[in-house]
Amino acid sequence: MHIPPGKLPLLLMGIVCITEFHAVPFVLQKDPKCGQKVHETNPWSYLNLFTRIVGGSQVKQGSHPWQVSLKRRQKHFCGGTIVSAQWVVTAAHCILERNILEYLNVTAGEYDLRIRENGEQTLPVKYVIKHPNFDPRRPMNYDVALLKLDGVFKFSSSVLPACLPDPGEKFEAGYICTTCGWGRLNENGVLPQVLYEVNLPILNRKECSRALSSLKKPIQGDTIMCAGFPDGGKDACQGDSGGPLLCQRKHGVWILAGVVSWGMGCARGWIGNEKKKYYERGSPGIFTDLSAVLSWIQENMSADLKMKSSTPFCGVQDGKLPDNEGELHFPGSLKQFYQNHQLCVWTLLVPEGNYILLHFSHFDIEPETFCDFDSLSVYSKDNRLLGKFCGGDLPLPILIGSNSIRLKFVSDSKDYGTGFSVMYKALTPDILPNSDCESIAVLFEEGVLQSMHYPEQYSNLADCQWIIYAPEDHVIKLTYKSFEVEESEDCSYDAVTVYEDVGKEEEIAKSCGFDLPAPVLSSSALMFVVFHSDETKTFGGFKATISFVRVTGNRSNLGDCLTGAAQRALH
Repeated sequence: MHIPPGKLPLLLMGIVCITEFHAVPFVLQKDPKCGQKVHETNPWSYLNLFTRIVGGSQVKQGSHPWQVSLKRRQKHFCGGTIVSAQWVVTAAHCILERNILEYLNVTAGEYDLRIRENGEQTLPVKYVIKHPNFDPRRPMNYDVALLKLDGVFKFSSSVLPACLPDPGEKFEAGYICTTCGWGRLNENGVLPQVLYEVNLPILNRKECSRALSSLKKPIQGDTIMCAGFPDGGKDACQGDSGGPLLCQRKHGVWILAGVVSWGMGCARGWIGNEKKKYYERGSPGIFTDLSAVLSWIQENMSADLKMKSSTPFCGVQDGKLPDNEGELHFPGSLKQFYQNHQLCVWTLLVPEGNYILLHFSHFDIEPETFCDFDSLSVYSKDNRLLGKFCGGDLPLPILIGSNSIRLKFVSDSKDYGTGFSVMYKALTPDILPNSDCESIAVLFEEGVLQSMHYPEQYSNLADCQWIIYAPEDHVIKLTYKSFEVEESEDCSYDAVTVYEDVGKEEEIAKSCGFDLPAPVLSSSALMFVVFHSDETKTFGGFKATISFVRVTGNRSNLGDCLTGAAQRALH
């Protein structure tokens, strides 16, 4: 989607304002195009669930280039995941033995444990970092460790890193993810010689807790994530520990969402656990949630890189911003290129009740269709992604209806640019700029939308955009109070168009003319409203109210208060 002269963010979900400015620099080694397979497997389908790790299937060689085998005196005992050329993520319970570094090696490019393949690379481990909150007496919580390799992996078609999740990134319940390893094919069964994988759905916290509370020794933890099928049949098993739980983003990049930790038996169901004897009860697969320990991983990896380099990372201003307005220049000069392997986070705060206006004057970040390589992202204070930007076009100004945001910049190890310059300003709602449609407005509160200069005639060539976010468990109702927009048969001249998404893929309603349109209801907590006018004829425009409707029970019940046309917008 291209909207000259600026551009919409790939995702816009929030609004913010600014009083203090805290620069929180992290350095993250993010190697070439993480999470992308050279040998991509076939897209997941329901047929995969019935193929005969437990209940899974043998993978094609090279289809999990980030998977490693931890070997004790050349014998596999645990899995792990490459996240950079020198770092591997595994489970803390895998590396508890004393003097383990004397005989621990990590093999990448492994497929068949019986033979040495051409693409294999084996390195010793320089040191191990277990999570400080890991307790062997409660081995399911904070079960994660970092292995710093003594040497570097050379990336190839069979050896590549997986991506770490973005801050705040979550994979919701029901999302189908993949775990893999050389673990047993069934409980107390044989160990395979080649790599296996299985697809498992993520469970919600409530279902996970309920299943784990029915065990003889109930399990609780801050980092526990469950995946599996209630009636069993598919699971990780002994020998898979430390390996990955991989979830694929919409656009194909594979993210390390979890680390294989534990389970009661292998692939046992947990339906009706209360009626089973304790030794027969099963559990979902238990994984360490990477999003819960992400900051610990980043801090340890970045601390290591900082010790090796005297070059400053994220060279930006710290401290308070003057007078609730100012500029952020990254990396500091328009002629200076930003460095590779960076993750920089800045928090912007303004007084309560204010909005934030962001206006970009320079923008040059490595281009990619979905901004999966280098990017600048904007997050709300509740960690919702508001926008993600890359490329060379100036983003449109953004008016954010909130008083706190975070800006996050990431770069990988290839290609670069000269960064960005953005001006920020705190605005009170009573002195907002005139509705001249020069900025995208992101709103979080109920209120009024109106065309530019309302009730006077709107301008030609208008392109006004409002992104509205409701609280969780709410939908958005747009109710027109006044409407005078040039009429045409298909509303191709001037029109107000309402979408379910910022990508303009799902249109709810399109209105023009002089009759008051029916109310419009979203089917989610997001609504994108666009007003467009052509180069001829203008009229009085429109005024509409935005209200939030709480969803309780069957969402279709909300249609009772709407006209038939608005009810149809739900479907």
